[in-house]
Formats: sequence, structure tokens, C-alpha cells
Amino acid sequence: MPRPVVAFDYDGTLVDAYEIKRESYWRAVAETLGLDVSRRPIVDASYARTSGAHRLQQLADTARALRLEVSTEQQEAFSRRYSAYNDAAKDRMVEFPSVRRVLAALRNRFDLVLISGLPHDLLAADAASRGLAGFFSLIEGGDKGRTLRRLQEEGRRVMLFVGDTPHDEATAREHGVPFFKVGGDADLARVPQVLDSV
Repeated sequence: MPRPVVAFDYDGTLVDAYEIKRESYWRAVAETLGLDVSRRPIVDASYARTSGAHRLQQLADTARALRLEVSTEQQEAFSRRYSAYNDAAKDRMVEFPSVRRVLAALRNRFDLVLISGLPHDLLAADAASRGLAGFFSLIEGGDKGRTLRRLQEEGRRVMLFVGDTPHDEATAREHGVPFFKVGGDADLARVPQVLDSV
């Protein structure tokens, strides 16, 4: 019988990246769509609502909020810019201090799965470059819900989804998976105790 699964989001859950990515998102959207700073509150509100979703889902929400149409070429330009800004700021995105201790403790009892709205290749490369990939039995970027659904269809019991955003919580709820919200390192450090009570 397969071991139970614990799923982790990446940015904001294991890596402290929210504010840096919010700034990268604003810059990429503003440059791609030709926005001035007066539109930033709308873009920031959209980012807060959709953080954790795939970047093109985020952009679609932002475009709706701005009442703009976005072409395929603009989507591609936005994605390139967003990746470039995030890559330039990568050294400022650091792991929460208890990440390795928590993952090491949990992998003895559970199969750990890393899921993210990041494109798969970026997620896998970043996790590998940080030396985190070895903790996980599966790493999948793109659509978190699709991964949770596939695990369930394979008969896997997903014990907990650990994330940091409303999107993460909604995804867990949609798939009937218990959710634990991480707001920083202190929350992440509590995950083993939370799993003892699930």
C-alpha cells in the first residue's frame, strides 16, 4: 500500500518570495500592458487574489480587473518579463529556516509532493539548485489542482496541502484535502505537529 502524501506549495510556503514576486509581477504587467503607476492598486489586488495560481491565470484575472484584452503575444511577453525579473531577484528569495528540518522529518512517514503554479521547468530547476528536490517523490509545476486530482485518482491519500495563499486554500477545498496555511517560518515549523492531529 502506498504511503500517504503531503503536498507543499513552493513560493511563500518553503521559499520567502511573496513581496519580491509581487514587485516582479507589477513590473512585468505594467511594461507589457503599458500601465502607469495609478493602475498599481488594481494589479496588486489581483496579485493578492491569485498568488499561487499559474501565471497566465493571474494575468487573465488582472486583465479582467483592468478591463483589458490580452493577446497571445502579450501573454508570452509578460511571461518572459516575469521570469526575467524573478530570476534577477532569485538570490533575495531565501528558504524559510526550518524547511530542511521539517521536510527531513516528514519524508520518513509520507511521500512529499512539491506543487506550484510556477512553470514545471522553472520549479524543478529552482528546487534542484537549492538542494530541495531530493526531499520530494514528485515535483510538478503548473496546475496544483490537476496534480491533487491525479494523485487521488491513483488512489493516493493526500493527508494535507501546505500552502500560503487563498488560491492554495481554495484548491485544497475543491479537492477535499485538508489545508494548512503558512504565514512564515513559525507556521512551517508546526507542520509535523499538525500532521499528528490530522
